[in-house]
Amino acid sequence: MASRPSLHQVIQTHPLIDNHAHNLLYKSAACNYAKYPLEQIISEAQGIALTNAPSTLSFHRAAAQLATLYQCPSTDWEQLKAARDQLVQSDYDGLIRKCLEGTHTLLLDDLLTDQDIEPYDSHDRFTASPTKRIVRIEAVAAQALSKIVSGGSIPPESSDPASFQTLWESFSREFNLRISDAIRDPAVVGFKSVICYRTGLNVQPTEDRDTKPLLQSFARTVSQATVSTPRVEDKLMNDWLVRQTLNLLKAAKAIQPNKPLQLHTGLGDNDIDLILSNPAHLQSVIAQYPEVDFVLLHSSYPYTREAGYLACVYPNVYLDLGEVFPMVSRDAQESIVRESLELVPTTRLLWSTDGHFFPETFWLANKQFRDILEKVFMDYVQNGDYTNEQAIQAAVDILFYNSNRLYCLNEQPRFSTTPISVGSLSRTLRTDLLEAFIRSHPDVKYVWMQFIDYTSTIRQRMFPILEFAKIARKQRRIGICLAVFWMLQDDGIAGGSTTGQFYMEPDLSTLSPNSGLDSKSATVMTWWKTNEGEPIEGCPRTTLLNISSKLKDEFDIQATCGFEIEVVFLKSITDPSTGEEDFVPSVTNHSWSQMTRETRRLLPVLEDVTETLASIGIYLEQFHSESAPGQFEFILPPGSPVAAVDTLIKARQVITYVAEKHGLRATLHPRPYPSAAGTASHAHVSISPPTKEASFLAGILHHYPAVVALTLSGDASYDRVKAGLWAGSEWVTWGTQNREAPIRKISPGHWEVKSLDGLANMYLAMSAFLAAGYAGVKEDKPLTVKDCAYDAATLCETERKDLGITTKLPNTLVKSLEALESNKTLQTLLGPNLVNNYIMVKRAESKKLNAMDEKARRKWLVERY
Repeated sequence: MASRPSLHQVIQTHPLIDNHAHNLLYKSAACNYAKYPLEQIISEAQGIALTNAPSTLSFHRAAAQLATLYQCPSTDWEQLKAARDQLVQSDYDGLIRKCLEGTHTLLLDDLLTDQDIEPYDSHDRFTASPTKRIVRIEAVAAQALSKIVSGGSIPPESSDPASFQTLWESFSREFNLRISDAIRDPAVVGFKSVICYRTGLNVQPTEDRDTKPLLQSFARTVSQATVSTPRVEDKLMNDWLVRQTLNLLKAAKAIQPNKPLQLHTGLGDNDIDLILSNPAHLQSVIAQYPEVDFVLLHSSYPYTREAGYLACVYPNVYLDLGEVFPMVSRDAQESIVRESLELVPTTRLLWSTDGHFFPETFWLANKQFRDILEKVFMDYVQNGDYTNEQAIQAAVDILFYNSNRLYCLNEQPRFSTTPISVGSLSRTLRTDLLEAFIRSHPDVKYVWMQFIDYTSTIRQRMFPILEFAKIARKQRRIGICLAVFWMLQDDGIAGGSTTGQFYMEPDLSTLSPNSGLDSKSATVMTWWKTNEGEPIEGCPRTTLLNISSKLKDEFDIQATCGFEIEVVFLKSITDPSTGEEDFVPSVTNHSWSQMTRETRRLLPVLEDVTETLASIGIYLEQFHSESAPGQFEFILPPGSPVAAVDTLIKARQVITYVAEKHGLRATLHPRPYPSAAGTASHAHVSISPPTKEASFLAGILHHYPAVVALTLSGDASYDRVKAGLWAGSEWVTWGTQNREAPIRKISPGHWEVKSLDGLANMYLAMSAFLAAGYAGVKEDKPLTVKDCAYDAATLCETERKDLGITTKLPNTLVKSLEALESNKTLQTLLGPNLVNNYIMVKRAESKKLNAMDEKARRKWLVERY
């Protein structure tokens, strides 16, 4: 049995979420020390004051550590810079990767500057999960102000303030629009204010009834602004920006993910008022907005205790421990961590590097913080203040889980340590995750462990919470007969054996209440494991995880998925002559993106769905009516492949539960009405960085006929493989913003998959799609199919040939299964046993359904999907 992880091991190896950082410099600017002095990595000083930095204690410590990073025999600063220059020129990406080792994801304030820096999403290639954005509100205000100034016709500052009223309304409207757009943007997870630098943290918490002073403040700001460098630094205006952002965040709280407001506090450049950088000045505004979470950045040094008090007594305040690493000495860093722990619950502490420009700012900060955190926690354990387990939980909360919860990231840490360490640490944390869920949801009495079989049927085992706790702690196991590999929807067996079993292992990151259902229960997704606890070939979730991990590990490609749920709401009727139940459209006067009189009757259902999903942390990006009677589309936020499919499954269940509550049936049937448009489950897939997009797409197109066997997985699915339905038409091709191509390109490295519907096991469908792309990258396959701007079915043979379009989409399940059966590449990547079993099940399912008449077959599918 593996030994329990030590506190040292956990603190030094656990992945971290950097909750506040900035962009790195381009390679071309990385050694421009005249413009970007390297000494800035350990000092807030600027100009001539920065020349004193080499005599500080923190500088000498950093120099010694950098010598090891650069493998330089000297700590002389000029020799260190020379060694660094060689590294940057020979392998800048390698230096960045080394400096960001152990960083799971970055939350970047990418509005610090717009010169010489890498775009925020280019940092994805160095982290385990895509970078997210923190939006700086003063930069947004400057953009809105620039728009006003560039328009001309600015009255003189001495004019009557009323003459600025129209400009003020235009500015405030533009600012509100930009902030609201950012709130809705899934790439944005928070906001930041640098009001500390501008006018201080003594923010007026409420609006004045007299608006004239604010208008005068705006007049001064506009009159002094220039188009190239607009800047908001007048107190009433700056206070308004903060309040208005808080108002917008407060209003969005019910329907959007939590997006905190970060505020720079304490230590900073010489343009702050040190007295007004004390976070105690924020107490009134914090109290005024209990619905919004505040993050006090940079340890609030030298006001750490004041910040600690606020984080202790206000449930909407968090203290960030960043920037002072490596800016102050070892002793000061230790003192700051201890002062933070004097009052602040460890669930309210966050970690960040404030890394910027130079990758070494990340490396030094992470290294020094881990060392200090270990020393402080070791002392507390030795003194009996913490048990070892309590210290481990506190450490991983600070490094990862607090930010994960606060910013609604829904991430799972990816470890780079040995399997023994990972397994030991997982066992240490498993109980804590379960106990945290139970504390947050005391009404949950039962847990459903569920998995998705090859027919995309959701199957569950249900347990009282105490029994589930034994399973989660690995005190008992749940075996499932291997016959699941060959099972049909009605429990018939397509072949195979009834001997043997696999074991369900709950993925506690997916544990979620069954909202929308009158039940004191929760649901958790599972992995399929062998008797020895190893992943088993054939587990759909493991298959998808393996493919996405291969892309990341071998090519540093991060895949992201997002789904559109198309669903038709039906109502049940009973034939009085036969007593048989049937399903008919819930509305008939209905069309795409319209709200007719009948459609408006379904508003209570739509809004109930949206609010119920939000209650469990699934925030829709939008929803609208689709073309078929009673058809609607709900667009989900993107995520890593496995997490995105988990979210899709949960969201579909919620939609089903809510529809039933309103007396309706929600169906994913690919085409419930032959006379109307079909129902898809389009997926958005993106790869970052997009540098390999051509070979990735080439692989997808080459293997697409076989991929379709898993994305269009039922005979009914092929009713949509026709021209004129906006469903991808009939040929294997792609096109930029072409909705009659099976692959619609949206932007570099971002595509929409059209040949996909609700009958598919989405874990397997996405596995096949990513595996095809992986194969293209692996083989460096050239992209021979050109961008098609038309429905390829409307082109003549010569026109298609000129575009490299030579392959028709399979128009039956028989043809796509034959293509999969002959595709050795996908069989190898997905697993030959999985593919063989899948084909066996699909052929048996097809035989069963084709024995029914059309009406019975339609009803059979509507009842199950």
